[in-house]
Amino acid sequence: MSLFYERQETADSVTITLKPHSLYLMLVMLAVWLGNDFLLKSASMAQIIMPIFIVFMVIRFFSLVRVQREVLVAMKQGRVTTQGSKFSFTNPFRYVIQKAQSSDS
Repeated sequence: MSLFYERQETADSVTITLKPHSLYLMLVMLAVWLGNDFLLKSASMAQIIMPIFIVFMVIRFFSLVRVQREVLVAMKQGRVTTQGSKFSFTNPFRYVIQKAQSSDS
């Protein structure tokens, strides 16, 4: 899903870039919810904000499960390197997975 990550594949590697937009959106939704809870104390607004927040978190979680499985398998085989920062728009977090070398001998 291109909203949460971007996957680029070449002949020798796979690069998965995690987009920080969804992380910041979750932090903004959390701040709005906390601001509403502590400052406005509006129960009707909380009934709208919390379900949206929870649905967004669930969608993000299940969108990234496949990526995490692929990364964990490659980590066990020692084929993963990471680059960037989880919070950076200019240098986002990347997994670079080297493809397994096939033995044709």
